[in-house]
Amino acid sequence: MSIKTILHLLLIFSLGVIAQKTLAQSIRVEANFTPSSVSNTSRTVYKVVIHGTQQNPQGSLPQVPGLRISNNPQSLRSANFINGVPSVRVELNFQVQPQRTGNFTVPAWKVMIEGKSYQVPPATLQVLDPSQQEKQAHQDLRQAAFLELPFSRSYFFEGETIMTSLTLFIWDRLPVNRIENAPTKIGESFSSNNLGKWTAEKRNVSRNGKIYSTFTWPVALTAAMAGTKEISFTVNLRVRVNSRKNSPFSSPFFNDPFFGFGREESLTVELPRKSIEIKPLPSANRPSDYSGAIGNFRAQSSVDANQIEVGDPVRLNFSIEGKGNFAAIPAPILESNEEFKIGPPAFLFEGNEEIKSEGRQNFEFILTPQKAGNLKITPLNFSYFDPIQEKYSTIIGNEINLFVKPGEKWIEPPNQNESQNSMPSNIAMSTNDLFQTASDPGIWHSSLQPKSIESNYWFWTFQILPLSGTLAFGLLGWKRRNKFNEDFRIKKANLSRKLNENADHRDPTGFFRAFKDLTRMQISKKDKSRNTFAFSSDELITFIKEQKFDKNLIIEIEEMLRLGDGLEFAESSSQELDFKDLRRKVSEILKKLS
Repeated sequence: MSIKTILHLLLIFSLGVIAQKTLAQSIRVEANFTPSSVSNTSRTVYKVVIHGTQQNPQGSLPQVPGLRISNNPQSLRSANFINGVPSVRVELNFQVQPQRTGNFTVPAWKVMIEGKSYQVPPATLQVLDPSQQEKQAHQDLRQAAFLELPFSRSYFFEGETIMTSLTLFIWDRLPVNRIENAPTKIGESFSSNNLGKWTAEKRNVSRNGKIYSTFTWPVALTAAMAGTKEISFTVNLRVRVNSRKNSPFSSPFFNDPFFGFGREESLTVELPRKSIEIKPLPSANRPSDYSGAIGNFRAQSSVDANQIEVGDPVRLNFSIEGKGNFAAIPAPILESNEEFKIGPPAFLFEGNEEIKSEGRQNFEFILTPQKAGNLKITPLNFSYFDPIQEKYSTIIGNEINLFVKPGEKWIEPPNQNESQNSMPSNIAMSTNDLFQTASDPGIWHSSLQPKSIESNYWFWTFQILPLSGTLAFGLLGWKRRNKFNEDFRIKKANLSRKLNENADHRDPTGFFRAFKDLTRMQISKKDKSRNTFAFSSDELITFIKEQKFDKNLIIEIEEMLRLGDGLEFAESSSQELDFKDLRRKVSEILKKLS
């Protein structure tokens, strides 16, 4: 038994199993309009779906005043397995044309299926005028894709970094191909971090009775001036549309059952402008050393060594940890004095460098002690404004003691003359300690004159390399030009052969096509920036006139091209053509063009 026969038997068996299973399956009837809201100039579909059978129902569809319903429904049958359970259904689609605005309901009606009576449930259609339909479309569009930017408080302070998140909601039925770009801030009242790729993505989020996918970006906003300020964001999506009529910019696109199989268009999603009250910082009880820090912080100081020697550097680290506007916090002031020489601080932030709203900011100073003893490093205080408690706070720095040792002192060597004078005169100098130092004479040269650069081997090597490259590129260019000329010659020879063969076989269409191609080849040398092979007859004649050829030659070419076009489009007859004379004329024209 062949494999094909076995597959046929398995298919018949499967269909039999489905048929037997569905006999015991309960029949269920559904009815709805798709879409359920249209304008009086649009059409919709009244759909009746019967689950559990594939037999066509018998019944009479009631007529509804104000709706013209087709009497010839489109019937669709399907059979498949859902979670291993066979499922069959039949679907009837009735085309509906509204005749006026209003709400219309197809009442419940009876159908006969497999000898039994079943009730089709009622279905309601909303018909709006075009202006109402457009408003409804915009409302539906706002629910299909929108942005949310929540704030934790109703007001903020000038210079405060506002941490929030921007979330894009995309309805699962919206056919989005991709998010074109990161959200863009609208307005100059706030500074913001750069929004790149989203940091959080969720599926199956329920909102407004729909299921959405969400994409979230962390946002850090800072207002530089007090007052009521506005903020908004936009983002572009690439969506698929079927036609301009059904595009998301003029109708409720997601009600189109065939939406999503056409071209792409850009859909702009804009956050409605949000007004935020920005208060100025209070001037009462403001510390004298306050430098603009807003948030909730902790601060401490530390050194990498408690005992050093004079001249040895020590690192002093002042760290601020918490939540706030780290990007606006300057380094504390610590100046040199008679005890320490202090260099400028180094900055190191531990946290999200892009947002800088939470983490640890380190300021590292290099201190060099100038004297020995128990020295004290000046305490570093830090003042900030707490926007939650709406008051200023100051962190008193801890005092750091540093024990500095004097280190080793430099001892001056004794004077050589004094040492010699102190030696006894009767002690003779021993010659055994005397020795002669031999020096390496190096390489002997015949002359002290420096050698010229031309006698250097590397000089000629560096001269030959660019020369070789120039020759190589020249050779490649020459070969390329020869190849182009050779291809041109071969193509011209093939067209000439084709022209002669068509003349011998008295084929006027092929003859004049070959002539037109040869003419295009000849004039292509006049202006290589233009593709003459794509010229039509009219464009070819116009181009030849621009090149200022002989007028008689232009007239001859135009006559030949017009004659060829007339024969090709059946405007002229080829019965009385003298191909011998035509071949002679073509040969003369091509010689004059070359």
